[in-house]
Amino acid sequence: MERGVFQIWCLTGIAAALAVFFPLGVKRRACISPFVWWLCLILGVVACMFALFNSTAPSFATQIRATGKAYNCRERKLGRDTHFGFLFVPDGAEPLNIETEIILPGWANPAVFDGRTFRVVYLQDSQRALTNEAIDIEILSGRDTGFHNSLDARPVGVWLGIPIGTALIAFGFFGLRYRKDDAISARDPDDGKSAR
Repeated sequence: MERGVFQIWCLTGIAAALAVFFPLGVKRRACISPFVWWLCLILGVVACMFALFNSTAPSFATQIRATGKAYNCRERKLGRDTHFGFLFVPDGAEPLNIETEIILPGWANPAVFDGRTFRVVYLQDSQRALTNEAIDIEILSGRDTGFHNSLDARPVGVWLGIPIGTALIAFGFFGLRYRKDDAISARDPDDGKSAR
């Protein structure tokens, strides 16, 4: 997943958490158990990490499924992000360059990688950072036959775990951060008004 897209989704999640956290008010936040804040924090980390490792930027682009031979795999840098590209020769079609964030076994060894048969699902979208981004790859022949990995690129899919997870992380973090202050302010009505 591109770093810029990930950062935008994280900021969206943090903004959503703050939009809920501060309007709750000191008295309501003071009633929430530390267990709940910790649970939000942990669930947020799990949701965010799962979404990060199992999705790519969402797309409405056409998904094309093809079977063919793969050659010349190279590691490529896009800013600070790393992805892989290879020449894909579909059966009965023109060769095309495929790029993916999926780490392929044997990519660094041309003797192992070249000539293997792949089943690939890629996005036909010229607006994406990766050209012909492969979101599903299965190795059908050669070493590592049976290897299969995919990334979710549906418009409403796993990627939503990033802003939701970040919102939970921020909610839990701010809940734990302000817990003592909220408890003190909830006991003293004068300080509670000034703390809001």
